[in-house]
Amino acid sequence: MELKPSTLTEELIKLPKEIRNLLAGGMAGMVAKSVVAPFDRIKILYQISSAEFHIQNVPKVALKIYRTEGLQALWKGNTATMIRVFPYSGIQFMIFDRCKTFLLREQEMEYIQLKSIDPTTPKPTWGLTPMQSLMSGMLAGASSVCVTYPLDLTRAQLAVLRRKNDAPNQRFYQVIAKNYTNRGLPGLFRGITPTMMGILPYSGIAYAVNEQTKRRIQNMTGRDVTTVERMVCGGLSGLIAQTIAYPLEVTRRRMQTIGIVPTSGTDAAVDSVGKGSSRAGAAEAAIRTVHPTKPPSMAAIVKELYAEQGIPGFFKGVTLNWFKGPIAFAISFTVFDSIQSTLSTESERKMRLPKRRNSFLGPRKTTT
Repeated sequence: MELKPSTLTEELIKLPKEIRNLLAGGMAGMVAKSVVAPFDRIKILYQISSAEFHIQNVPKVALKIYRTEGLQALWKGNTATMIRVFPYSGIQFMIFDRCKTFLLREQEMEYIQLKSIDPTTPKPTWGLTPMQSLMSGMLAGASSVCVTYPLDLTRAQLAVLRRKNDAPNQRFYQVIAKNYTNRGLPGLFRGITPTMMGILPYSGIAYAVNEQTKRRIQNMTGRDVTTVERMVCGGLSGLIAQTIAYPLEVTRRRMQTIGIVPTSGTDAAVDSVGKGSSRAGAAEAAIRTVHPTKPPSMAAIVKELYAEQGIPGFFKGVTLNWFKGPIAFAISFTVFDSIQSTLSTESERKMRLPKRRNSFLGPRKTTT
């Protein structure tokens, strides 16, 4: 017997809040990533290649991929992305919301204690401070990366592997098994160092900017933010966070895929974006001959990338990120807020700002 939409929603509302946030975050991430998947694949191809990036060439690259590999190739690796992004995004949103709930309750209890001592104690400003938002976002991002990193590694490698002739595409489980066979458990976490270094400012800033801009709107208007305002806040947070953390993302992609495919030449999947000129032929040769069982360190990758392309190499594709990043963040934060609101209990709805703006402790009591 199938559940009606209203019945399904009622059943989901009965789940613990953490589980509901996990589901809402997972769905939000899947929607956002599916929309920008073609841009992601092209960006990765540029990041690991020696070809120069020009935003006006993106449509040409997409057309070339379509003609040589088919339309579905623009979403190559997206299945792995969906497998990864559901727990990744779900865990991230769940942990941030849990941190937010804990901190707000602590804030409320502190006010109650101060109020009992001094009845004239003024009500504090509702919401997280910028530092609390930053630290909560960093914790949420680091936790989600630790849990889902092998899936991200596999997705990146699938995105750069090109189908040859009539050979079947490598499957998700085949790639992840090969990583484990070559290097054991460490092979599943290859490139995690720059990932962790990047996710801390990336996730922290994204959540902090999103949370603080929404809070500012709420405090100024005395109402909840609209859908358009949520999208603007999410887009702004993505633009700032991704730009700051971008060099570490390029380093991470290099570490994840080096030795899997060459960075240039006819055997490379990245040949789709054209051939580039290396500043140092020896450096590129070294990158092309890396053995998959002995990948270079993060320091070696940074040194070789700088020798090959200079400082611009660390920001290759960042203009594409300025386009697709805000879109992904706007969709992700907005879809999460919408699903979370739909699955909220009555008591949780009463905790929303419009109900609390006149009383920090909750909705104003009325007397009859």
